[in-house]
Amino acid sequence: MFFRNNRSKNSKLPVLQLVENIRTARGPRVRIVVSLGTKFKIPKSDRSAVARIVKERLSGQLSLFSYDAQLVGHADYIVKKIQTEGKWDSARQRVSEFKESGRQTAEIFVEDVEHGYTRELGPILIGDTFWNRLNFPSILREYKFRESEIKTAEIAVLNRLISQDSENGIIPWLWTVAIDELLGIDFMQFGHDRFYRISDKLLKYQSYIEEELYQREKDLFSLEDCIFLYDLTNTYFEGVCARNPKAKYSKNQKEKRSDCPQVVVALVLDGDGFIRRHRVFEGKMSDSKSLDHIVEELEKEFSDKSMPTIIFDRGMVTEENIELLKSYGNLKYIVMCRSNEEKQFIGTFQREEFHIVEGRDPKKKVEVMIKPSADIVYLLCKSEGRKNKEQAMRNNREKKLEKQLTNLQNQIQKGRENNPVKIEQRIGRIKERFGKVSQYYAITYTHQEFSYTLPEDVKISKRISNSLVKLKEKADGNTITFPALEKKLAVIQEKYAFDFDKIKMHLIAPALIWGPIEEIREKEAGLDGNYLLKTNRTDLNADEIWKLYVTLTRIENAFGDLKSYLGLRPNRHHREDRVDGHIFITILAYHLLHSIEYMLRVKGVHSRWATIKRVVSTHNYSTVQLPTTAGPVINIRKPDIAEGIHMEIYDKLDVGYKHLPVRRNLA
Repeated sequence: MFFRNNRSKNSKLPVLQLVENIRTARGPRVRIVVSLGTKFKIPKSDRSAVARIVKERLSGQLSLFSYDAQLVGHADYIVKKIQTEGKWDSARQRVSEFKESGRQTAEIFVEDVEHGYTRELGPILIGDTFWNRLNFPSILREYKFRESEIKTAEIAVLNRLISQDSENGIIPWLWTVAIDELLGIDFMQFGHDRFYRISDKLLKYQSYIEEELYQREKDLFSLEDCIFLYDLTNTYFEGVCARNPKAKYSKNQKEKRSDCPQVVVALVLDGDGFIRRHRVFEGKMSDSKSLDHIVEELEKEFSDKSMPTIIFDRGMVTEENIELLKSYGNLKYIVMCRSNEEKQFIGTFQREEFHIVEGRDPKKKVEVMIKPSADIVYLLCKSEGRKNKEQAMRNNREKKLEKQLTNLQNQIQKGRENNPVKIEQRIGRIKERFGKVSQYYAITYTHQEFSYTLPEDVKISKRISNSLVKLKEKADGNTITFPALEKKLAVIQEKYAFDFDKIKMHLIAPALIWGPIEEIREKEAGLDGNYLLKTNRTDLNADEIWKLYVTLTRIENAFGDLKSYLGLRPNRHHREDRVDGHIFITILAYHLLHSIEYMLRVKGVHSRWATIKRVVSTHNYSTVQLPTTAGPVINIRKPDIAEGIHMEIYDKLDVGYKHLPVRRNLA
């Protein structure tokens, strides 16, 4: 075997080929073993050694020499490519039985059987199945994507589903998975900009792809679009991101990374948790200001049919937004009221009778009561689980508030903070940080006081008089701390004890005092576990309203999946189009993830994708080398035996794992 460069009609660059000499009836000839394309580079000085390693690996021979790791890496790639394509048999000798139809048999040396070139199969197999089940290839072909671009898009989305690498990290990831066995691609020909270009093209057709994709999910899973869930999240950047006008700093950073610029992502989900559409806003966009954009799009979509019921939490609730919803006469909504509106029903929460929502665990009891009012309906809700959670949160916030006040108090007492203006500012910041809790805390600060009165009938030493004047000036100007003031006075007393005792001193230490106002605290605590819903769906009873509203938890699950499992954050891009493309590919990966989890839930399995991925990651593609007694080595590349735990998941998801490609060749 040896390497040669060959010219191709389709490329200006030479194609690297591994070839071998064979004997034919017409004399010696050169036959191509494998073509390695134009981008696979091996220095000419290393080619003979790499060819020798490839031949040894294919023949199952043990090498007498140790080779450089880089040479072995080149050889491993070539051997795997030969085994994957399965097109080559050595011409020097053949096992005729291996070529016969029917059962194929051969005698082998059992002790010399080798196993290697293992690549992860399970997660890729599930992802590829759902990629095709959701009709991604057909959707992309409709918008003039070439077959190579469709496969590149699939790789980008599957990587986001499984490994969440950057665009530059996708190619190294491909070395670890059985992507070439399933898709029949040669990723060694990929350039690093390939995945940036496919991101740009996917983003170009974002709205069309999202619409087609949801329609496919709607047909596949028999979904209804009568309920829409709406909420916002954000994704931050570790950098300045100066080339993205949407990237803004905001104090409303959900990951507490206010030091990083962010963009805001709005999601619209249906009642089953499938993403209907998404939109990317600038980083300062608040929940309440984004609603009109989404409602306008919904009106266009549902212009010829009844509008859905839109559900969102109290972050969206403002008078302007409620008026906006009312202006669309046929739009129905269910929202959680803000606390100021909730407080109007304190008496009702405490005195009226509620009934328990049926079908829930008694330990998670929820009580509801309906209150009609003109053209809307209020639903008062009490939740034991929510009450315990809010009480624990309240107690925790109180402890943190008091800890900060104690720290400030210690600094004041030790003289590390003496300026009353700065102290009041720090108290104000603490109150702002613990807003809800500090509302029922009385916090007062009294500054240090120092004055003295000299006796009129007794003459006092001039020196002590001058010293006291200077101390008074420093105390009034806040240039001396209380501990230092006490120390100075003690020195004066010791030095001028006779005169000092005749002076009337007025000395009060600075004091920071705090404590809860119990009446207000009890009133606030009385609202723990209570919340108020508002809707214009007057056709629903109390249980129906509550059950519709709690579907909003699905959008929180979606945010969790996007951030924890699909690499939405942090976003390492700097250009606006690349940021939006990163988010869109993450959304497409979510479509796969949610379809997988939804199908499992329908069949009674409530495992999350992270668990499924971990389990099936032990199902691999491998090569088995079988040295025969006749001489040649049989190389078989095939999937591992699926274990029971793999088969259970595959069967639940209707994933075909029994007829995957098997490649055989002789060496």
